[in-house]
Amino acid sequence: MQQIPLANLVQHVSPKWLHLLKEEERSQWVVLRNGIQHVDETDLAEIVEAVIQEHQKSPFFH
Repeated sequence: MQQIPLANLVQHVSPKWLHLLKEEERSQWVVLRNGIQHVDETDLAEIVEAVIQEHQKSPFFH
């Protein structure tokens, strides 16, 4: 297992996606089961989507 900041993962796999992330999303730690060398763009898309959703603020209006 390997734990790294999302920014490092994006920079390694697909640097062109880095602009899509806010600073707090970039600093989110992620755990990679098989290490960074086994992550492809499909895996990265799933990870980025999950991090963005986690950091979204969705206020409830009544």
